[in-house]
Amino acid sequence: MKRYDYLILGNSAAAIAAVEAIRETDKRGSVLMVSPEPYPAYGTPLISYVLEGKIAEENMWLRPSSFYEDLQVETLFGLDYAATAIDAHAHEVTLLSGESIRYGKLLVATGSTPTQVDIPGLAGAKNAVNFLTLDQAKQAGSMVDAATEWAHAEGRKSRVMVLGGGLIGMKAAEALSFHADEVVVYKRSFPILDGVLDLQAGALLSGLVEPHGIICRPGATASKFDVVDGSITHASLTDGTELDVDFVVVAVGVRPNSFVAVAAGAEEGRGLVVDKRMHTSLPDVYAAGDVTQTTNVLDGTDKPLALWPNAVRQGRIAGAQMAGNGSEGVFVGNFAVNATNFFGEVSLLTAGIVRPKSDQGFEERVFVEGDRYRKFVIKNDRLYGFILMNAPEAAGIYSFIIDKKIPLSSLGEDLFSGAPGNLSFKNPDLQWFRMHVGYPHELDRKGRGASYPWHEE
Repeated sequence: MKRYDYLILGNSAAAIAAVEAIRETDKRGSVLMVSPEPYPAYGTPLISYVLEGKIAEENMWLRPSSFYEDLQVETLFGLDYAATAIDAHAHEVTLLSGESIRYGKLLVATGSTPTQVDIPGLAGAKNAVNFLTLDQAKQAGSMVDAATEWAHAEGRKSRVMVLGGGLIGMKAAEALSFHADEVVVYKRSFPILDGVLDLQAGALLSGLVEPHGIICRPGATASKFDVVDGSITHASLTDGTELDVDFVVVAVGVRPNSFVAVAAGAEEGRGLVVDKRMHTSLPDVYAAGDVTQTTNVLDGTDKPLALWPNAVRQGRIAGAQMAGNGSEGVFVGNFAVNATNFFGEVSLLTAGIVRPKSDQGFEERVFVEGDRYRKFVIKNDRLYGFILMNAPEAAGIYSFIIDKKIPLSSLGEDLFSGAPGNLSFKNPDLQWFRMHVGYPHELDRKGRGASYPWHEE
């Protein structure tokens, strides 16, 4: 049985960041990276663009082809190498192939797994897939193309159903609209993209994507599928609708892929529980990325926060800690920031709390100008969140104001009516700090930033 100083389960944002942090401190320690996917690290959010045909597969890779060799990282990639068990006492991981690997330090960066739904007729259907990996996107493309060709041969239009109207479901719908004649998105709750939009913005987005062949139907989902020769042909919906369908994408949500670590005894809340240095409750076992539970610094809740920068930051901290280097600091939490677009025509930027409960004392300011929608969520002289649809101006400024907890009363009166810039910060020290965002952290610490009351170590 071979032993490695560092064993990493996963091969995406957190895992790659951890490897790089390890090698900055430990140039010679043995490293093995294990992943059930057969590909080098790729940008998961790009799978819809591959399906759409917007980018080529080879343009998805996160690092050059020599990355693993350059950093002296051994790899076991492919389904046979999925981790099936962790023995934290013996410092040992068992793989699906039956092989066992011993480790000195272990990082669990296994990401998310699709939430499964129990709908009669769905399980085992040949023309239904999830949409979380590159292989699933490629499978969806080939199957929808075949279904559309068959539908046209029968003299009818093809129809794809997407179950789930979150970011994954809507980006899948966008990509599938280039392959099918009609895409219908069903979501149990209101609105579409309820994690980042309110009812008004969700309705606006639904109207903007409909000319592209995407019909959004929030408030309903499938109750039963009819299957012929192993393939779904018809759907019954909870709102009484009956619909013929050629293909189904299941994107009702994701959950942390934490099963193996939890089975080994790791503490779990809504994801793996880690401390500020990314230790789990198991000795010499760390976790980073979407598999973990993160504290939302705006409301104090603990839940998964599936954000790429979040995963990178956690991965770097975990890797440095595993290599015995604490220079990366600690991770105390974050808040949601999302940026996406649809068809190159609809831009969407959101951050923080966007749908506060009515009894929480938040004020909401909404500005609507045609297809431009801007919403700001405010409480106690602070900005807690925003929605900017087709209004990208000053998104970075607003995120900065949330992050640094800057009192709104210290800023100009046109903060929301116009588009604030760096000169909107009347405090000279704060203005200097804003204009030097992106400078090395050492400058913030040793320069003027070190004395800021809003500066967080």
